[in-house]
Amino acid sequence: MVELYTSFSYVYTPVVNKECVKCSAEFEITKEDLQFIADVAPVFGGQKFEIPPPTHCPDCRQRRRLAISNEWHFFPGKCEMCDKVMITEYNPREGRVIYCRECWHGDKWDARDYGQDFDFGRPFFEQFNEVRDRTPALALNTQGNNQNSEFIHYAGWSKNCYLIMHADFCEDCYYGYGFKKNLFCVDGFYNLHSELCYDCVDVHKCYGLIGCQDCQTCNSSAFLRDCIGCHDCFCCVGLRNQSFCFMNEKLSKEEYKTKMAEVEARGGLGSYKEYLKWREKLKELEKPHAFKEFHGNNLENCYGDYLNHCKDLHRCFDCEDVEWGRYCYQLVLGSKNCMDIYQFGTNLQQSYECSTCGENSYHLLFCDNTMMDSSDVYYSLYMEGSKNCFGCSGMMHHSYCVLNKQYTREEYDKLVPRIIEHMKKTGEWGEFFPSETAPHGYNKTTAQLYYPLTKEEALAQGFRWDDYEVPPPKVSKVLEAGDLPDNIADVGDDILDSAIQCEATGRLFRVTPKELAFYRRVGVPLPRKSWEQRHFDRFARRNPRKFWERKCGRDGCGCAISTTYSPDRPEKVYCEKCYMEELY
Repeated sequence: MVELYTSFSYVYTPVVNKECVKCSAEFEITKEDLQFIADVAPVFGGQKFEIPPPTHCPDCRQRRRLAISNEWHFFPGKCEMCDKVMITEYNPREGRVIYCRECWHGDKWDARDYGQDFDFGRPFFEQFNEVRDRTPALALNTQGNNQNSEFIHYAGWSKNCYLIMHADFCEDCYYGYGFKKNLFCVDGFYNLHSELCYDCVDVHKCYGLIGCQDCQTCNSSAFLRDCIGCHDCFCCVGLRNQSFCFMNEKLSKEEYKTKMAEVEARGGLGSYKEYLKWREKLKELEKPHAFKEFHGNNLENCYGDYLNHCKDLHRCFDCEDVEWGRYCYQLVLGSKNCMDIYQFGTNLQQSYECSTCGENSYHLLFCDNTMMDSSDVYYSLYMEGSKNCFGCSGMMHHSYCVLNKQYTREEYDKLVPRIIEHMKKTGEWGEFFPSETAPHGYNKTTAQLYYPLTKEEALAQGFRWDDYEVPPPKVSKVLEAGDLPDNIADVGDDILDSAIQCEATGRLFRVTPKELAFYRRVGVPLPRKSWEQRHFDRFARRNPRKFWERKCGRDGCGCAISTTYSPDRPEKVYCEKCYMEELY
């Protein structure tokens, strides 16, 4: 596949440098930024209500969106309508009323019953938070038709899945993040259109991989890095369209089988010691390898990292099938004309400053979790199939509502402009939901992963903190990680009745029956760390969302590159031209 990347010819026009009101960093606002913001400004009665330019730098804008997103910290909960016991993203100490998925989507309640009049003597966000806090919340964020997948979050349209996040259209997948259209994938980070993959990070259209990273269209292999179109390869780096390679040495089919038989004779990858050994060997093999300045393929006029099949993106990360976007993160499966968006997509268009919005939605401004054929929704939280709403929370298939109160179209069109003018005076118009009123503690949100803070730092910056710890599971036996059988072949079914103590954090975790069946089927050892810690470890294997200016590492080139590989890292980093010449 031809890879196009023209980041350094990306055309943008700096207009002015501003100082971030949060961190005091200097940042650019370009002509393209201002034009997009002007294009999406709402119109009422033929009058366009201009949105002011950003006051926060791109990082602080992103952190503000992340600070309201709790993607993988779960608490025990109970549906207030049917008494169903379940897990939820909401800390029980907050006293939030939560409903299970069936009750929340049922017809026994109406979010408009929690509405209120707008008070022009008070700030907008103060009134919105009142409506948000008393309106019943969905315990976990799930969309679409799901079967036997009660424990998935920020996910949808899945079957037989367990603890997958930022995931859609998956079947029989467990402990994954960024899963899209996968089958039988476990313990992965950004596995896309893949099947039967384990412990993989950023693999695309792959089958039967173990312990691999940054691979495309590979199958029946283990411990690969930066490989494309390979099959039956073991512990290799930087291969293209190869087979029967062992530690980057090309072998005959018979020689390869002999090598793999030797691995199996030492316990195979079902042995925890062997698994760790080969992971370390892969790291050693990576050291002399030259890496491309960015991750991605099939790109046109894009500047970012971890991008696939995209066009006209500027400072975007982890996007697939997106056209024209600026400062967007984790948009997938078709989105267009978006700026300052965190997560989801799936045909999201003409939207600005949103978190987790999408699924055939249009013109969403300053929204969180607004989706499923919604349009012209502003400053709202968890809306499905709704249109023309302002400052609403937890509504389905409603229109012309403000603070969850129903209005006629004529009343709505008169009231909203007055609210916008009021918000201009209070300094709220054009700003995303303030972090100090977030429904979760900073340490329980995605912001802590990308912008870590100590408790003291978070409180000093106006964020909340959550010290609540979930009680450990009730089990008859606790096993330390070091006492587990080395090989999966020696693990009995009695492990299902025990808890394992994470070797990194000391937290207890359990193995599920389907999870155990997968480990046996694929031939990999029991994990020694909790699923949360495994997620954090996979996250640490990826590059940060930050650019450094460097020189191409190839002798004789030295051209300037902008890359997410920091200068103090040991990898050799090449510009795209040199990288392509080296590998092809």
